[in-house]
Amino acid sequence: MSSKQTPRPLFEHYPQLTGKLPFIELGNLPTPVEPLTGLAEEIGVKDLWTKRDDISAPVYGGNKVRKLEFLLADALERGCTTILTFGGLGSNHALATSVNCQRLGLQCVAILTPEPVTTAVRHTLRYHQRLGTRLELARRYTDARGTADRLIAEIGSTKVYEVPFGGSSWVGATGFVNAGLELAEQVAAGEMAVPDTAYLGCGTAGSAAGLALGLQLVGLTTRIEAIQVTPESVQPARLYEQLFVETGQQLHARDHTIRLENLTTTIANVRKDQLGEGYAIPTQAAIEAAQLMQQSEGMPSSLTYTGKTMAALIADARAGHLAGKRILFWNTFNSHPYPDLPDDDSWRKLPKEFHALFEN
Repeated sequence: MSSKQTPRPLFEHYPQLTGKLPFIELGNLPTPVEPLTGLAEEIGVKDLWTKRDDISAPVYGGNKVRKLEFLLADALERGCTTILTFGGLGSNHALATSVNCQRLGLQCVAILTPEPVTTAVRHTLRYHQRLGTRLELARRYTDARGTADRLIAEIGSTKVYEVPFGGSSWVGATGFVNAGLELAEQVAAGEMAVPDTAYLGCGTAGSAAGLALGLQLVGLTTRIEAIQVTPESVQPARLYEQLFVETGQQLHARDHTIRLENLTTTIANVRKDQLGEGYAIPTQAAIEAAQLMQQSEGMPSSLTYTGKTMAALIADARAGHLAGKRILFWNTFNSHPYPDLPDDDSWRKLPKEFHALFEN
């Protein structure tokens, strides 16, 4: 696979990567940057913008398509026919993976771990059912590895391409290296001036690591506030450091013009002040942030990622930390509506382990 259809900035800046780094076009990129004037006035920020990754793809948006352009291309290059991935019950990543697997004729297997069951979670499971995702329930996060090993043995290791939680491997993170270069091109084109700080939700840290690399490769001084939404057991700060180093090394190995000497992980601050009681458990600050986003800009959000990320931005603004600064909110939400899904008992065709999520 290559960048044949619509060239991504990564391949324009580093043409030696073409042919060495599998790629397939899945997203509608670049996503626009737009001012948030109403919200800026509400929270007292002089200059507030958003990066519209919520409309990153034709059917299902969000930030994951950036990673999947490289991950699924790598799977096809290796001759794999099944993608095995992981996520919480309502995982945006798992659903985006399944949507794009269907586009490419790949089977998707998703191992899902517990999170609070909401109407949105049930809708997501019904969407998986419509797509034909093979769903497996891991009772605990720590059980996911054993479930994956069992499925790989069943399907055949040569047929399965494993994508980690959040798509956060060095291959996936490359999609956000490209995102950093994309933002730089928009700055150069005058679509916005260089942001002082970008706020980005941080689950498994692949997006933050890739973006931190990409921004520095083109000399942008933007700092990243990476807002942790996963528990400490996931160790997102450690993952960020690890993925930053590995992604840089892997890209440099394929194109030696990619210089790593002056790059630093300190461009991003992985912080957990908005985590609350845990992953997918709403905080009052996230609820209030989501309401303010909707009221001032008509911008939908989730209480798992974007609500908590905006809550951090609002808290910093009200504490006076953003005075006189240009701020970019990286919108990782999918704003496309789900297709019409049946409101009946067809969920009974899901594996029996999922039935209690609907019966209760």
